Amino acid sequence: MAKNDKILIDGIIDDRIDIKLPSDKRDEAFEYFSFEQILKDYDLSNDELKAGSVDGRNDGGIDGFFIFVNGHFLSDPQSFNWPKTGSVLDVWIITCKHHETFRQAPLDNLAASLTELLDFSIDNLNLKGEYADQILIQRENLKFAYRKVSPRLTNFSINFCYASRGNSDDIGSSIESRANQIKQIAKDSFGNCTSRFEFWGSTELIEQNRKSPNFSLELPFVKELSMGERYVLLVNLIDYYNFLKNEDGKLRRYLFDSNVRDFMGLNRVNEDIKSTLLNTDSPDFWWLNNGVTILATHAHIIGSSIQIEDIQIVNGLQSSESIFRHFDSGGLDERNRSILVKIIVSKNDEVRDSIIRATNNQTNVELASLHATDRIQRDIEDVLKRSGLFYERRTNFYKNQDISRDKILTPLYIAAGFVSLILKSPHRATNLKSRFMRSENSYESVFTSDVDLNVWPQIGYILKRTDSFLETVRVYGSKNNERFLKTNRQFLSFITISRLFGSYNFNTNQLIEFDLAKYTDDELNLSWQLMKSLPSENNIKAKARKSYLICLCKEATSKWQIKNIQRIEKGILFNDIPKKNDLTAKPNEITMDFAMKVYKLLPPQPWKPGVHREIVKQLNCTNSEYFDSVELLINEGLCNVQKDGVVYDDNGNVICFDEERVDSETLELKKYE
Repeated sequence: MAKNDKILIDGIIDDRIDIKLPSDKRDEAFEYFSFEQILKDYDLSNDELKAGSVDGRNDGGIDGFFIFVNGHFLSDPQSFNWPKTGSVLDVWIITCKHHETFRQAPLDNLAASLTELLDFSIDNLNLKGEYADQILIQRENLKFAYRKVSPRLTNFSINFCYASRGNSDDIGSSIESRANQIKQIAKDSFGNCTSRFEFWGSTELIEQNRKSPNFSLELPFVKELSMGERYVLLVNLIDYYNFLKNEDGKLRRYLFDSNVRDFMGLNRVNEDIKSTLLNTDSPDFWWLNNGVTILATHAHIIGSSIQIEDIQIVNGLQSSESIFRHFDSGGLDERNRSILVKIIVSKNDEVRDSIIRATNNQTNVELASLHATDRIQRDIEDVLKRSGLFYERRTNFYKNQDISRDKILTPLYIAAGFVSLILKSPHRATNLKSRFMRSENSYESVFTSDVDLNVWPQIGYILKRTDSFLETVRVYGSKNNERFLKTNRQFLSFITISRLFGSYNFNTNQLIEFDLAKYTDDELNLSWQLMKSLPSENNIKAKARKSYLICLCKEATSKWQIKNIQRIEKGILFNDIPKKNDLTAKPNEITMDFAMKVYKLLPPQPWKPGVHREIVKQLNCTNSEYFDSVELLINEGLCNVQKDGVVYDDNGNVICFDEERVDSETLELKKYE
């Protein structure tokens, strides 16, 4: 290790502490930095890095637990786009210590935990060690993923990593021995997996940190047709493969940020691509394939190659990953076949967004995946930028420009603030998940042009200021920073704003006109002291969060005489869309009283097909009224989401499934269904 590498690391951590990335605590800043560097090739977003952080009390020696299916991070099994065939499962288990050396104690702890955590024959309830909920959730996610993709698993790897500020060239024999033991535990648990253990010290972390995404690349071609700044090229498959890989031979995933970022695995289309690549007697590749589309801000031809700047591959992800996988696994192309590449140069964001939407609409993708190009999303980005905030409607767009992450807002983050402050549902906002974006009703209830755009900077500032305050009251040693913030920020911000207005029924205009200078740490602390006097929200299950909210509001009303508590007791559904300057929700057609009548007649989940018929008959209601009632019961936490015979909890974990209808290995409907 170079003598000064440790000094450089400490300087980087100092800078991150100054901007509280992710907090002002040195070990947490080092841990987050280590995750970034170790997993750099996966191009994870800020939210994804935080989701994989499991550090804290009873973490079993694990600080980061990341699961990837076909190179894509798994956080919510329910909404994940599972591949049909040809699956690659990668697991990263990371231990980070802000030590100047590598020590054996962290590996002793890790080895003891893995012996039972990787033994899926042991139920969570029967584990001998005490483990935090987040560890158990990730364990269940891995168990689910392994079972889900096992029939089509082509590669399975478990990667262990120990990061510190030490020298990786100076590892003691006892530590090496323990690392080998940990690798063997993984191999003994999964006969079909490969396992490796890496030590990352100051030198490795510094070297990786210096590698930045390269958006300016050269692409050789065979033939070209150009008109102005538009190019159509035929490119040899091997040259395109070399274009896609970085210096370490890994796929440049950041080139696909503006694409629909899910590789579908070897589905029918990708099976055809694979077959074409393997069949040396097939017609030229570009005859059978639509090719790829690249957006750039500048391109110019030099001889038989083109230099492209600010590259984004906006269409052709399936073809690109299939080609990469073919050559990366040792495949050849003796006939030098070609792929069709279109390059469009434009600096106009509206033009670029229209191209992204048009090219992705040509294939069968979910509409929710295209929301980044919606007019409302661009409008929110513009209005936030004027206030010094940056809106990541396109994953990692501002991260890759080195914008400070304390100024970056994601759609899910700010949507949760809207659900809390505008829809008056902080209990739902605390557990808002990415599948919210997939429901058109819920999406349009938040991201609607009927709401004044000026409310978004107010929401963004309130959330960021709340997070900053919560950092000052978080108990040191309570390391899972994001979970602490996510659990508390919505309740704290909502009760503080309501108290400052003197009413729970403040509207959009009032929030826009609110003087943010009044939203101080002193005001937040008053609300925080009240929250601390109640049973800790951290210990309350998701199903009781509405009760917790009502209890909190009643206490606040008694203490500060806040008006309109009936607004909270009534609640509001996502599809009650607030109009501009009007936050008075229209009465919902389905009352909670009626929904409870449905609830009393429902059998335990999983429900069988047609269960609604008898209930509809008994209550003399319509099918629509029944299904609306069930949706309300799910929203209120009285029932769980059920899809194709599988029941999921609020974290997307499988609770149970219909054994008569669902295959126990794949958790998919049996073929005869």
